[in-house]
Amino acid sequence: MQTRVKVPIRIKSPVISERTGVRAVNTPPVSEAAPPVIDREAAVDELATSPPEPGPQHPTHDTRPTSESEGDVEMWRDRAQRLQAEMENFRKRQQRLADERVAADRERLLRAFLNVADDLERALNADGMDAESLRQGVRLTHQTMKRLLAQEGADPIQAEGEPFDPTWHEAVSTVPHQQAGVEPDTVVEVIQGGYRLGDRLLRPARVVVAT
Repeated sequence: MQTRVKVPIRIKSPVISERTGVRAVNTPPVSEAAPPVIDREAAVDELATSPPEPGPQHPTHDTRPTSESEGDVEMWRDRAQRLQAEMENFRKRQQRLADERVAADRERLLRAFLNVADDLERALNADGMDAESLRQGVRLTHQTMKRLLAQEGADPIQAEGEPFDPTWHEAVSTVPHQQAGVEPDTVVEVIQGGYRLGDRLLRPARVVVAT
């Protein structure tokens, strides 16, 4: 609802001076401006419908990578690819060296066994050899074989008369301990000798155990 207010305006007439007879012209009075008429309902509607004033604009950050950052990424990608290629070449080189070492050790061991085979062949081809001479030749060949095994680090497993140890022994038969005259779980006979390489088992000793 509009409210209009009327304000009276008073204008003064010119005044004649009695002394000089001159008419003094007074500056016309400035009319007092009437207060603006405010339509409250219209003002509320205007505030509700008018768009908000834009606030201060903040600079937006460009998230796109610059040419310098792209160059850094490409540089690190190239370094990673080079490092991967070098590691692959190193792995292949180490594998090749390991294969060559295994092949060399195998050749050396086979050449040593060839000497044993030569001794057996000479013993078998000897003319006019009796049983004792043959036995002597086999004994010497066996000693050569044992020396060869010792040089390679293969040690025989002690079994006969020892307590049965499943880590190094394999029981193939049993006998009553009263019959063998030993304590139970004692190895009374070795059927096949065993060997070990340090702390590793090459072949268990096959034994007969008293129970």
